Amino acid sequence: MGFGPLVPSEAERSLIERVRLELKNELKEGFKAKINDIREEILRKRRAGKLPGDTASLLKSWWQSHSKWPYPTEEDKARLVQETGLQLKQINNWFINQRKRNWHSNPSGAVKSKSKRSNAGKHASELDI
Repeated sequence: MGFGPLVPSEAERSLIERVRLELKNELKEGFKAKINDIREEILRKRRAGKLPGDTASLLKSWWQSHSKWPYPTEEDKARLVQETGLQLKQINNWFINQRKRNWHSNPSGAVKSKSKRSNAGKHASELDI
């Protein structure tokens, strides 16, 4: 003779639900501080995109005085690390981004790439070839 599935009574289901809710609340309270710390870290990282004004002005000043060839030497980078308090990687990334956004070493090359983009949707028969 076999036994069928055990079905908890209404009182047992109620007890199980109370225990589940208590555990859930205890876990929430126990991890509340950690969750808040993580939330603040995420928000801080989202805001971390902009450098402080004095730091950005130091980098921009160097950039403007070397606009024809904005590639700092290792000595320049070491000095900028000391002056700004940034890490070397941050300095390198700032210059990489700045060159991509604001520097054109070959103005005629920039014009060519724009014309290629504007002609990209045209058929060969429409172009003056």
